[in-house]
Amino acid sequence: MMHFSTRSFYTVGSLPGLGKLLLLFCVLFSMSGNAVNTPAEKAKADFKKVNDLYSSTTSYSLDIQYSVYDSHTGGNLVEQKSGKYIKYQGMSYSKVLEIETVVNPKRTVVVNHEDKFIVITDTRKMSLSPLQTNVDSLLKWCSSIQVQDLGTTERHYTLNFTDDDQMEFSKIELHINLSNYSIKKMVLCYNQEMPLNQNDYYEKEKKPRLEIVYKTFVASPPVNVALFAEDTYVTQENNAYKGKGKTITYEVINQLQSVRFKKK
Repeated sequence: MMHFSTRSFYTVGSLPGLGKLLLLFCVLFSMSGNAVNTPAEKAKADFKKVNDLYSSTTSYSLDIQYSVYDSHTGGNLVEQKSGKYIKYQGMSYSKVLEIETVVNPKRTVVVNHEDKFIVITDTRKMSLSPLQTNVDSLLKWCSSIQVQDLGTTERHYTLNFTDDDQMEFSKIELHINLSNYSIKKMVLCYNQEMPLNQNDYYEKEKKPRLEIVYKTFVASPPVNVALFAEDTYVTQENNAYKGKGKTITYEVINQLQSVRFKKK
């Protein structure tokens, strides 16, 4: 079976975009304004309910499965991995592959256990949701919106985009659980051809499909608060950060604003 290394998942611009998805952490559709047709108006109402669920729930956890295919329809399964996302009182923790990402009001810490490095930076103001990107900026490229009810419990949206080399996705699909307006599944069809097998330099590049399944949504789960503390992963000595415990040998990349400005 073809294989993606952890490094390939988290290099900006490389397949399958999970680095971007961890930073954006998937796609939240917050559609506004200009839509006038029935599917778009229905989407606007539904996506607001999705947004309200994740923003109003103080604490929840999600089990997530990522599957990469080498085609937009059907195709071969390239890789499948599981992940975890926890939101707790204005903080978040996620783990996908060998990457842990912690966001608290002050710091964001990314721990790469495979390549043995840690990145620490200031936390930017943002909505703590696993569906966190606003695609208003993409709407002008959206050529059509389709909606389909799958029984009485699930609604399926398809956003199609114009054929433009500058667009990252040609199509995005979103499955909504109508019982509570949580996300069941999202499908991202990439517009660019990419190398899918890091071990075969000569293999033909293909346009991949990334399927993200949110297996569970648990409100108010039991939480280990140490997951969200930076001093669980790093320690500070003489104004320098070092790994701690199982990360003690890891390289620490300090991207804090105070350090960046001082270097200049």
